Amino acid sequence: MDLKKQLAGAPISWGVCEANGWGYQIEADRVLTEMRECGITATELGPDGYLPQNAKELARVLDGHGLDLCGAFVPIVLHKKDRLKASYERARRQAEVLAKLNAGNFVLATPAEDGDYDSRDPMDAEAKAVFSESLPMITEIAKEFGLEMVLHPHAGTMFETPNDLDFLLNETDINLCLDTGHIVVGGGNPLDIAKRAGSRVKHVHLKDCDAAAAARIQNRTSTYSTEVKNGMYKPLGQGDAQISEVIRFLDGINYEGKLVLEQDVMLDQAPAVGAGPISAVRESIDFLKSIL
Repeated sequence: MDLKKQLAGAPISWGVCEANGWGYQIEADRVLTEMRECGITATELGPDGYLPQNAKELARVLDGHGLDLCGAFVPIVLHKKDRLKASYERARRQAEVLAKLNAGNFVLATPAEDGDYDSRDPMDAEAKAVFSESLPMITEIAKEFGLEMVLHPHAGTMFETPNDLDFLLNETDINLCLDTGHIVVGGGNPLDIAKRAGSRVKHVHLKDCDAAAAARIQNRTSTYSTEVKNGMYKPLGQGDAQISEVIRFLDGINYEGKLVLEQDVMLDQAPAVGAGPISAVRESIDFLKSIL
C-alpha cells in the first residue's frame, strides 16, 4: 500500500456531521487547513452545504487547500417507495458534482429517516423488496456519471448488522465501503466482512471503536449519539476494530482505493487552534505509518 497516495480524510473527523443536533461544527477553512497540515491530500465532501455545492466554487476551495475530492457520503432513504423519487433526484444532483471533480466514489448510506442515526426500521421482507429496485437504480446513476457506488454499513441505517450485510453480500452484487468502526457498532467483525467482500471492497473508512460502547448500543441501553459523544471512536490502534489485521488483509489483496480516516467526534465548542480532533487524526496517521 502507498499511504501517501491512498490516505484521505473526511470532515466527520473534525465533528462535522449531517445528523440532527450533532454538536459544534468547525468551519470549513480550518478543517481543510488542518487536513493538509496532517499530510492528507484528499477529502470526502461532508454534509450538504458544508462545502460549496457548485462544482466550480468547490474546486476553487479545495485547490486552495491542496486537496482533491475522493467521494461523498450520501445518506438517502431507499427502503420506502414513497421516498424513492426524491432520493433518486438527490442522488443525481450529488453524482453530478462528484463527477465534475473526478471524485470517483459515491458512498451510499440508507438511513431510516434523514438526519437520525439513533433508530432504524427493520430489514424485513418489504424493505428487501424495495431495495431490490432502489439499489440498482443508484448504481446506474453512479455509473452514468462515471462513479463507483459503494454501500456504507452504518449505525441507524438499513445496513447495520451482520444479517443486513449477509443480505448485501449474498443477495446483491453491490460493492462495499468497508467501515471498520460501524461494522463493530452493528455487532460484526471487520476482518470477517473484509474477507467475505474481497474484491468488492472498493472504498475504506478507517475508524477504531470501543466494543463495550458498541455493545451498549446493540443491547439498547444507550444510543449511538450518546456513545459517540462519550468517545466510542478511538485513534486507530486503540480500539477493537482490528485495524492492523484489516490493513494487512487489504494489502494482501492489493487494495488500491482510498483509506479515509473517519473518527466520528461530537464537539460542545470550538477547540483551540492546533488542538482537539487534529490530535487524534495525527495519532491515527502515525499508527498507519507504523504498520505499513
